[in-house]
Amino acid sequence: MALQATGQGSRPPVAAADSDPARRPLSLGGTGCPKRSAAAGFPDDAVVEILSRLPAKDLCRSKCVSKDWCELISDRLRCRKLPQTLEGFFYGCVDDFSCDCEDSHESCSDISDESGSDDGNEARSDGGDEGGGEDEGVDPLFSSLRKQPGIRSLILLDSCNGLLLFRCTKVTRSYIVYNPATEHWVPVPVPISGLWFTWRESQDEDSDDDERTSAYLIFDPVASLHFQLIEFTNIPYMDVVNTYSSETRKWDHWIREHQWNLYKTIKSMRRSTIFNKVLHLIVSPVSIDQEQIAAINGKGETCRVICWLGNRGFPIFVGQSKGLLHCFSVSGHPDGNSCHMTELSIWVLKDYDAEEWELKHTVSFLELFGKRSCKFVSDYHVVTLHPEYNLIYFVQHWDYKLVSYDMDCKELHNLCTVGCDYGSITPYVPYFSETPVLSKRAP
Repeated sequence: MALQATGQGSRPPVAAADSDPARRPLSLGGTGCPKRSAAAGFPDDAVVEILSRLPAKDLCRSKCVSKDWCELISDRLRCRKLPQTLEGFFYGCVDDFSCDCEDSHESCSDISDESGSDDGNEARSDGGDEGGGEDEGVDPLFSSLRKQPGIRSLILLDSCNGLLLFRCTKVTRSYIVYNPATEHWVPVPVPISGLWFTWRESQDEDSDDDERTSAYLIFDPVASLHFQLIEFTNIPYMDVVNTYSSETRKWDHWIREHQWNLYKTIKSMRRSTIFNKVLHLIVSPVSIDQEQIAAINGKGETCRVICWLGNRGFPIFVGQSKGLLHCFSVSGHPDGNSCHMTELSIWVLKDYDAEEWELKHTVSFLELFGKRSCKFVSDYHVVTLHPEYNLIYFVQHWDYKLVSYDMDCKELHNLCTVGCDYGSITPYVPYFSETPVLSKRAP
């Protein structure tokens, strides 16, 4: 498993940062000063505004300055103002025994690119130990977690506001929710119930449940310190939805006839996002030939369906940036071949209630990748959209490079080579506060 820094967009440019007085060390008042805030002479909101300009790792270290600073940084009511921004990506395998690619150890090394990649070159830093090299804040191999009894390998499934969701090997049959910044974690047993249990037991032991199951993590620390899991499973003629709440510590489930083509959704690599505190993902209805964006709450209930018009192209990604929902679509092959498209369009939902979409950006694949046409999944996939800047992150499958595209200057930057066995790749937004439901700490 590796943690790749974004290299650009995760913080202001270096030149701007050096001249910014907000980045200078703050001076705490003497013991005789009235205790008005974490930094004497400044109201707390002003201090938060200053701290919000720090990179995530520096912010974490600032908690050690004083008790007041620690409380201020950990205050979940102010956490929206602190760096809730993209710091990098986790990708690769975390497996003690089943990686059989020759370069599996290299692909699991720590990789860091802080140069901004302006010259298009890659900067690679291989960690000398399992602790992740120079990054003291996060261990990209999760070494301490892997040492826990019964954990032999972990499959990275999802991330949400600083927490990661793993699936353990079939021996342990559980999920794990983990905070890399604090190394706190909690195991969650997989749901076993009714029809799903009967169908699973009837399958060959070598069959892969991942082919039909997709799990998502919901965590909004501003609203609650509890997390929720949603697991969709597609079995013949039925859709099974399992939901878990860390507050009740139990699974609920329900079964219905096919409403969506969940198998297509699970295999599509079209991503998902948490927006307005609910899960949004692209689904393919069984009854109509029209893609939709479904909004699903923590109970597994569909609270909204946003129809996607075919004249906007075929939707391949849903995400959010600058507080607005975005959807990417592809279109345009002149010979009518729907598998190979020539153009990528970025749409933004300006009015959520009225479902008013606005075209934000369009780029041809010739401009983007140097190819006249590209096939989604086979040639590339969208990793994420930057939450603050007009940056899109892709993995190119012909050379396995993680790249970023700047919509403002229309430039592509190489970040790193992830390798043929990179597995799942997920964005990482650090969360440094304690989360009581993650009761265990890896030693």
